[in-house]
Amino acid sequence: MHTAHGLPLPLTLSNLAIQPSGPSLSVQVPHGQCVALLGIGPNLQDFAPLARTLAGHTPAQSGQIFVNGQNVTTAPVGQRKLGLLSPHSPLFSHLSVTQNILFPLKAEGGLSQAAMTYRTAEILALMGLDAVRNATPATLNAEQTFRAQLARLLVVRPSAVVLETPFTGMDHSSTMRLITLLEKLQRAIGLSTLLLTHNRTEALLLGEQLGIMQNGALLQLSSPANLLQRPTSEAVATAFGEANALTGKVLYLEDDCAELRLPSGEVVEAMAAAGLEENDLATICIAPDRLSVMFPRTAPTESAEPGMLVCSLVSARHIGTSIHLRFRLHDGTEILAHRPPVHLPKELEPGRLALVAWQAGSATAFPMDQKSG
Repeated sequence: MHTAHGLPLPLTLSNLAIQPSGPSLSVQVPHGQCVALLGIGPNLQDFAPLARTLAGHTPAQSGQIFVNGQNVTTAPVGQRKLGLLSPHSPLFSHLSVTQNILFPLKAEGGLSQAAMTYRTAEILALMGLDAVRNATPATLNAEQTFRAQLARLLVVRPSAVVLETPFTGMDHSSTMRLITLLEKLQRAIGLSTLLLTHNRTEALLLGEQLGIMQNGALLQLSSPANLLQRPTSEAVATAFGEANALTGKVLYLEDDCAELRLPSGEVVEAMAAAGLEENDLATICIAPDRLSVMFPRTAPTESAEPGMLVCSLVSARHIGTSIHLRFRLHDGTEILAHRPPVHLPKELEPGRLALVAWQAGSATAFPMDQKSG
């Protein structure tokens, strides 16, 4: 609940369970930072129960919510110093942008009319809303609506804000401008944010720390770099790291490194995840940008060296600053490699034979549920 300097954290979730017999969630949001929770399950409404519980609309099953060091688990709605921007908290349609922002100040009381007017003008300028201050919500576009909703939250100076899938339905340019705005607010006013999203790019651009959520369970919480380099589960590696997944049998384990045989017969190496044992069936996860690709001048019949996989090019797609290369192994498995655009066009013709390899430290082998005999 406190930082190393003894100051209370803006938001702490401590073993918070929102569903009966459901998993618990523990997350800390430091001052002036964003923690992003990325949902990777098929349920796009999985964050709604969490958001309702944080706001106080639904009681927690167990655990605690601390805002600025204060236990607000049972505090009423609107008395938690925690702002929530969600699809279920629209602007008041009959009020102008300025009146919407003034509304929570009037509801709280405690400020003179002059002080409320000054604070509203201040937040309008900060959020870039001066030009639409007298507009009604029906005349605003999606970006302006977000800015007005956020202004209405920030005018009462909450300790932290929760953003529930805030950019849904927005075009790319609007989303990028709003991400830039949130970064600016972190520097200008020390905005502390818990972002709930299903968009990997949003989570990477905003989150200093990222938590990977699946069916309400927190699979891993770490820095983006650590999630990509050292995922603790196949789900994190494939859904967040967009890793290729190959099946292999563990032949040998030494320290944290495993030697595995693929169904096509090649022997490869990977870092061994917790619980992996010799003779296990394993899923080997390798991120596309960790694959090395070579196009030999003479067609190889077998792997030129141990750890190299002979495959054929299925397709090559230029994606801006990289090329996405899809290969097919001898057993029919397809893998994706992301490479710089340095290959000649003749090298990228479908059917071209290639050699693919990776360093052991760039791949992770996770035990499968079923053990081999």
